[in-house]
Amino acid sequence: MLSNTLTINNQPLFRPSIWDYKQVRRLRSAMVRGRQSVSAELERKEYLNLGCGPNTNHAHMANLDYNWYRGVDICWDITTTLPWKDASLKGIFTEHCLEHITFDGCAFALREARRVLKPGGSIRVVVPDGELYIDLYKKARAGQKVEFPYQAADEVTPMICVNRIFNEFTHIFIYDAETMGMMLERAGFVDIRRETFQHGRDAKLLLDTEARAVESLYIEASVPA
Repeated sequence: MLSNTLTINNQPLFRPSIWDYKQVRRLRSAMVRGRQSVSAELERKEYLNLGCGPNTNHAHMANLDYNWYRGVDICWDITTTLPWKDASLKGIFTEHCLEHITFDGCAFALREARRVLKPGGSIRVVVPDGELYIDLYKKARAGQKVEFPYQAADEVTPMICVNRIFNEFTHIFIYDAETMGMMLERAGFVDIRRETFQHGRDAKLLLDTEARAVESLYIEASVPA
């Protein structure tokens, strides 16, 4: 692991201040994670950005993330029970979050999403598309010229590109449409549909990041009315 401490001859030259923003963010995350409750103001919001990261600039959304960023309302581990009451939200958006937790953790998080959504409420799931990468790998092995999403100059074989999406960026489990659809169905969702960038049943859930569209899988599902 790379250290943030500069050294000369293995002697520390400079240590980052405890007030460095990243250090403050880590400290605050640890202090508040799992200890917050849904305020009266948040209760009035019917939409949740689950695993929002720094994408917090949507006034109609409550923002939840494992780590604290400016604009995060609730710092929480989504593999534990969410702090919302049953049937209290109209919609949930989650983008490039679920691939960072285990398969079982994802199953639990989706059941929790189902619990806190109102009848007829919707979830929009955006994750890296494992099928896309595997299909590109198969085409490359068949002799076709392909370009992987975000392919870097040093990614000189198709397998390196595949390993990047499956193993880097703290990714733990990568989904295809069939697997995510199964997960949603098992969690109790219905009307499960594969969608595309900026297209879906609820305009308030179309918060897709354009830069991620090239590699993303979009799936929506509903709670039975």
